[in-house]
Amino acid sequence: MKKKLSLEQFLRAKDYLMSHGRDIEQHLFRYYFEHGSSGHVINALKNYQGEDGGFRNLGEGHAVITNVMDTSMAFQYLSEVGATINDEIVQKGINYLIAAYDHEHEGWQGRPYQQNRGWLDNPCAELVGYLYEYRELVPVDFLTHVTEKAISCMVAFKDSDDEYYFLDALCLLRLAVRIDEPHQTKILEMLANNIPEIIETNREKWATTYCAKPFFFAHSPNSPLFLRIQHDVIRSLENEIDTQAEDGHFVLNWHAIEESAVAWKSIWTMDALRALQHHHMIETKNTAI
Repeated sequence: MKKKLSLEQFLRAKDYLMSHGRDIEQHLFRYYFEHGSSGHVINALKNYQGEDGGFRNLGEGHAVITNVMDTSMAFQYLSEVGATINDEIVQKGINYLIAAYDHEHEGWQGRPYQQNRGWLDNPCAELVGYLYEYRELVPVDFLTHVTEKAISCMVAFKDSDDEYYFLDALCLLRLAVRIDEPHQTKILEMLANNIPEIIETNREKWATTYCAKPFFFAHSPNSPLFLRIQHDVIRSLENEIDTQAEDGHFVLNWHAIEESAVAWKSIWTMDALRALQHHHMIETKNTAI
């Protein structure tokens, strides 16, 4: 039987988010657990959007300058709460992604002042996924170009010299769930064949090493890779339950400076709660969420 986050643990996580979390995660918590409005999440994100349509200060890219890393995070949230092409925040964000594409290097530059090393840099494939999700806003020839680039490069992600190549795999997964056939099947088959090498299954490393916890690749039983790694997904979520901090947050497995740590504790706590909810691993007074 799966271990579940107790009601007391759940309430501690809620208290942590409401006392120390960012406004975005607070609104996401209300959206997932208290029938909150998607509009509140969208309105909170507007405060992080620049005049050019890109996003900043969401934890990944830059606190002041808009960039595609923070923009990819913004679209994760927009997609989660069902934002549509009719939302101005989406329109501006998609226009930013189109304008920010580096045609010379055929990719997006992840962070300001970062040298562009080519397509494989996180989060290029993921961004193509959002272009598909909101394709009515994207010129057909541009979508065709970036799709061809993504497909031609996807098999090379494991050859990256970046020790965190699993982030590229996550980006490919976010593309796969949004792209058309036959590309979707091709990407998912490649990920399924490689997923045992991508995820970290050593419980000891989950707490001490920045690595691919299995639940990252299957936030719900409906995730396309879930059946392939089901046992390890549940183990990793049970480990989140076992290692929850006394103050309620779910712990980071890397060292972050103070300001960054505040943001990422909020992000990871909400991420873990969302995954636990989807896998029916949270107890309430009467039943499991």
